[in-house]
Amino acid sequence: MAHPVATNADLADALAALDARDDAASSRHLERAARQGSIMGRAIRDVLDDGNSRNAYDKPRAFELFVRGGGNLALYEAVSAELAKLYDALRPSTLLDIGAGDGMALVPAIEASGHVPDQIDVVEPNDVLLGKLIASLPLVRGYRMTMENFAEGFDDEDHWDLAQSTFALQSIETKTREQALAALAGHVDRLVIVEFDVPDLTPNSDAYYQSLAHRYERAASEYSEDAALVAGGFLAPMLLGQLRSIAPSNHEQPADAWVAELERAGYRVLSRANLHDYSWSTAFSLTAAPKG
Repeated sequence: MAHPVATNADLADALAALDARDDAASSRHLERAARQGSIMGRAIRDVLDDGNSRNAYDKPRAFELFVRGGGNLALYEAVSAELAKLYDALRPSTLLDIGAGDGMALVPAIEASGHVPDQIDVVEPNDVLLGKLIASLPLVRGYRMTMENFAEGFDDEDHWDLAQSTFALQSIETKTREQALAALAGHVDRLVIVEFDVPDLTPNSDAYYQSLAHRYERAASEYSEDAALVAGGFLAPMLLGQLRSIAPSNHEQPADAWVAELERAGYRVLSRANLHDYSWSTAFSLTAAPKG
């Protein structure tokens, strides 16, 4: 669904003002964007009116609607198909899924694969999402914690043939994430990550804010009657996390930066594949093995 150019222009100006901590200007542009029909303009305004206290994953219902609607249906079909092919090729006996949510990628991949691992461990900090995953896939062993806390508790004998993470690593602060990935390298044979190849834009530039405005508004517009809940409960907190939160909830980066990060964390990247042309940006996978 296309919006008038002015809507995205005002939304972009609002994002620039938010980043500059110019509350008066951001409020003015958000009101203007909302009046012109911007879903994100209205959602961000309402979140700020609530005191900007929401984290992008505080409302599981909004997250579930986000991942199970709009362009995410085709996206997750592509991701699950890629994972199923990987299971068939590598035939792992032990599998670790980091940040699996309610299993939207994992469960269909297991069902579609000709090979089911003997042991599946899942790390997921949200107890509601983890509970739904375990109900859908009872053979899973669930760990309700963050990846970084899980990595801190590794024992020498802990080992997985394959570890995977789909759209979850971007929610971990970059330095913390790299340290956890480095710790994981000593306990896996293969690692596959799926993330978005976001544009490599200069922060605080006009193009940066215009890109954010366009991508978030386009994503929100795909949800029809659920747009307000998805935008207010998930997309707006995520966007604000990028702009002004003391503790950002999003640390996405271009594909080349993910390759470099894995190499710094002690991996060799074996393959890279584009999986789906998504409204946000192209989803891609990286398959890697620990160095040495």
